[in-house]
Amino acid sequence: MSTTAETTPQSDAATRKRRKLWFGAGFVGCVAGSIAFAGPFLSPVLRKHCLPYLPATENTIKLLFSELKGARGPLIDLGSGDGRVVIAAAKQGFTAHGIELNIWLVLYSRLRSVLAGTSSRTKFYRADLWKYDLSTYNTIIVFGGESMMSDLSVKLKRETVPNTDIISCRFPLDSNVWESCDMIEDGHNPLWRYQQKSD
Repeated sequence: MSTTAETTPQSDAATRKRRKLWFGAGFVGCVAGSIAFAGPFLSPVLRKHCLPYLPATENTIKLLFSELKGARGPLIDLGSGDGRVVIAAAKQGFTAHGIELNIWLVLYSRLRSVLAGTSSRTKFYRADLWKYDLSTYNTIIVFGGESMMSDLSVKLKRETVPNTDIISCRFPLDSNVWESCDMIEDGHNPLWRYQQKSD
């Protein structure tokens, strides 16, 4: 006598239905997870000022801190990405902060700083740079997009205190608002240095 369980058309249909439900739930979960992860990377495109994630090169970082010899902290990196500039600043002796809208990059930056042994000198915040007060910083680093530089120039002029050092990478600040103290050519990534003057 056979011990194999017999299947019926009804049980086969129920099995196929369960498989479809599991497949559908898995597909929806994958899509939702992809959106949750990719959303913070894609959302800058939808903003007034697009500021995509473009990591600074090692050479740019080297030139940046060569230019900042003698500068004072605290330092802030506007749009800090994966935290490499902030971590490099901490290694140079700065108390360094980074602000970034992408929560995944903020969390990754914090982890990198712990692994680099700089977490006691760094802080990373998920924040909108347009709403963030910059008046407490003596050194400001900007990796901005071309479309945002005019508005950012006004914000920096309004919020920074005398003798604040500003390094703008890739694009200069508005020349109608700021007068550059120095410019360094770095291939496709030039740097401009500015300093807020006393009235």
